Amino acid sequence: MGEPRWTTTSDLYIQPTAGGWTVEADDAGQRGTQRILAAETIPAPVDIAAALGVPADTPIVVRRRLILANDQPVEIATSYWPGSIASLTALAEPSKIPGGTARFLAELGYTPTEVREDVTAGPAHAFLTPEERTALAGAGADPVLSLTRILLDHAGQPYQLDINVMRAGRHIRYVRSAG
Repeated sequence: MGEPRWTTTSDLYIQPTAGGWTVEADDAGQRGTQRILAAETIPAPVDIAAALGVPADTPIVVRRRLILANDQPVEIATSYWPGSIASLTALAEPSKIPGGTARFLAELGYTPTEVREDVTAGPAHAFLTPEERTALAGAGADPVLSLTRILLDHAGQPYQLDINVMRAGRHIRYVRSAG
């Protein structure tokens, strides 16, 4: 009968006390886990630099995670931060962050006042590297859904970019509260 339908909210990933993927999966009757694939500081590629409002080649921190539901890969989640915020912090380390990144960033003074999200569908090869397609098990020629989220601070400056690529076969409804 196909995969379960999910009703979710981006609020789980941007509010410092919301709980993220573990809470979302639990609410859907599944066990949500993640595996960190990479956490490193790199020179910002042109497109990522533009989204974060920094010059190309500026140091940025990238964290890439494999998201699992009941031990099955469902998503590759990649987050980017300017190095001025994230270098030499837990965000740049390949280990889990107690309480999650939203809580950690809130402790540094970063909470979103604006969130911009775009959703695109297309073939997996347009969004994922060959290694990511392998990690996402079954995302070879299938279409995928890509959610791009940019978080902006009180001054309107982007401080976090998320690109989440989800395996085909899931139905997801995003619900946002007004206000």
